[in-house]
Amino acid sequence: MSHPVAIPLHHADPATQPRVARALIALSVGLATAWIAGTMAIHPHFTSDFHFWHLATRRWLEGMNPYSLRPGMAGWPLDDPIFYPLPALIFTIPVAWMPASIAAALFVGIPAALLAWRLTREALWPLLLLTSPAFLAAVTTGQWSPWLVLAVLWPAFGVALAAKPTLGLACWIGRPSRGAAVGALALGVASLVLMPDWPARWLANLNEVVAHPAPIMIPWLGWPLALAALRWRSADARLVLALACVPQLLLFSDQFPLLLVARTRREALALLLANWLSFALWWHRYFPHAGSPLLAQPYVLIGWYLPALFLVLRRPAERQPGPPIDLSRA
Repeated sequence: MSHPVAIPLHHADPATQPRVARALIALSVGLATAWIAGTMAIHPHFTSDFHFWHLATRRWLEGMNPYSLRPGMAGWPLDDPIFYPLPALIFTIPVAWMPASIAAALFVGIPAALLAWRLTREALWPLLLLTSPAFLAAVTTGQWSPWLVLAVLWPAFGVALAAKPTLGLACWIGRPSRGAAVGALALGVASLVLMPDWPARWLANLNEVVAHPAPIMIPWLGWPLALAALRWRSADARLVLALACVPQLLLFSDQFPLLLVARTRREALALLLANWLSFALWWHRYFPHAGSPLLAQPYVLIGWYLPALFLVLRRPAERQPGPPIDLSRA
């Protein structure tokens, strides 16, 4: 198992990026994303995904079985049962007592601020990752992907990988570390102690989930992703391949970890251009029905997965895993 990969790999002159400037940037990013998430959480015509595990955590702490909650039941005004594993609910306990708007703001704003701090350790250009429509989609819908990317870059937060075990496992395969594994396993064990039968109940609820395919199974566009195996020694290629093989919502936000294959400013800009063009075409064609993941699938493959695959295949084969972002080549 390889050691945690941090940004940057090379020791920097402390004067390169002053801590005060980094702190101000991180604070600004955190406050801006918190405001967006909090505003969306109280929007009268919008239900953030965060509402599901936030409300389910509340009901669980009140003594209810969260996996028995169904639409129409008293105390469960949402349109679907809970599709998230118990570790996600345990992770949410610190903010469960707060109003949904404040809880969502903290849930989104904290990882956003920490990502901004980590990404600016030696240069400012990695902040480009936070301008991707994938990150913005995660912020507005209250998704887990910012926490997963944070766990990749900062294994001390690896506990978050257990909250989204499919994508979390794929992220860990791409960037394995003992610290992240220990944190995720500890949360998983704690969840089994608290509710031993939750995996069976959770899997039963997942039978009601639709439109969560593994990208590699998408006809025509998915099979080329298997070519990432040609660069299996590269951490970037393993990340692309592992993410392609796990079920996910192909509606942009779950694909945020793919931005980590960018090693230079030029690669980051190329990925962002592909992201935004694909997103804009999807939005232009399908608005106001743009919320359907079935309509978004080809755009996610074309704008996220295939450009990331191209980047890893154009590089020479590596003997050692590559860094998430090679700041030395910025």
